[in-house]
Amino acid sequence: MAPHRIDVIVSEDMENSQELVLGSPAVGHYSSAPRVGEVVVGGSRAGCLTNLGRRVDLVVPRGVTGRVVERKSATRSEPVEYGQDLLRLAPVEASDETDVSAVSPGGVSEDLPEGTLAVRSSIHGMFYHRPRPDEPAYVEIGQIVETGTTLGLVEVMKCFSAIVYGGPDLPTRAEIVEFRAEDGAEVEADHVLFVVRPA
Repeated sequence: MAPHRIDVIVSEDMENSQELVLGSPAVGHYSSAPRVGEVVVGGSRAGCLTNLGRRVDLVVPRGVTGRVVERKSATRSEPVEYGQDLLRLAPVEASDETDVSAVSPGGVSEDLPEGTLAVRSSIHGMFYHRPRPDEPAYVEIGQIVETGTTLGLVEVMKCFSAIVYGGPDLPTRAEIVEFRAEDGAEVEADHVLFVVRPA
């Protein structure tokens, strides 16, 4: 089941009217903030909030665009109050090198090579390329995969879910071009795990 999503609170920075502040919509523990320098757009993830064991994806409201110039502490999880500042955004200049249209719903500039597609994580957790540390990876760069091929695992609270190749936006067969998540890395829902090319 997909996690619940709620918009963050948006206000102007009192000291700099050009900047926006994204605030917490509830009390909880905040984590998974976008990195400083990332561009976020309406619909992007602005981090996660956990309250009474329930994890909620925070979302940038529609019509809001900006580059993260400051964020709540980068610790794994930090308590926040209602309305507390989480992110500060500066305007994205027209001369900026980042193409806002290329920013994913997850808020990260994907920079996919031409002719390639992304395989994404469906859930938040720890990503693993192999079933056990002493075993080979499920797939390697250059390998051809087909619908149903296991690409990796995501662990959530000691439960493992297979990341299986396939989906409406992906061809039946594809070549693994690039890994976008390291073995043992924490990934978010919609995070690009693999870059593939139709085979």
